[in-house]
Amino acid sequence: RLHEFWRVKIGNSANEVFMVGYLDSGYRLLRDGIERLEEGTIDRATVYPRRVVEAALRRKAAAIMLAHNHPNGDTRPSEQDKLITKALVLAAAAVQLKVLDHLIVSPEQAFSFRQEGLL
Repeated sequence: RLHEFWRVKIGNSANEVFMVGYLDSGYRLLRDGIERLEEGTIDRATVYPRRVVEAALRRKAAAIMLAHNHPNGDTRPSEQDKLITKALVLAAAAVQLKVLDHLIVSPEQAFSFRQEGLL
């Protein structure tokens, strides 16, 4: 499962890291389909919807999965997390790109925007 992958990959990072998984129309991961798009500080990473969409279009992705970590271990989404997720969904929808989920991970757990009804 991708939830586990993200937890292992970035859950223990000391800085906030934002990653994107690029998927085909069958929601299978594309070859070289995972990118570490941004790395920030201990409590934030700047994410630009334009960069996310451009990267997905370059790869000819039909869908994306977003993930970032919270170095403090609390996986509840901040207001900023909710705002950037909405902006990313809107930007992706404008080019017929589907956002499957946005996960916030720590070493012990993962929060899914989709499972929690926020996506």
